[in-house]
Amino acid sequence: MKRTLPNFLVLGSVLLFVFGAAAQAADPLPSWNDGPAKTSIVEFVGKVTSEGSLAFVPESERIATDSGAQPGRLNRAESMR
Repeated sequence: MKRTLPNFLVLGSVLLFVFGAAAQAADPLPSWNDGPAKTSIVEFVGKVTSEGSLAFVPESERIATDSGAQPGRLNRAESMR
């Protein structure tokens, strides 16, 4: 009986992790409301990351940025210049 509870807890944790990851993978932007902006972004990323697509961009040529700055404010790197 002593081993049953820990085994149950481990199994429950694994199931939560697996199903949580699957649910997150189903919606790439879970915190966004459904709408035209979200749809456009998801479709664009799908096109540029799918080999064989006319809009495909190889990984070596992709550039992504996130300054972390709020609109109208400089981020740390910009404020040091």
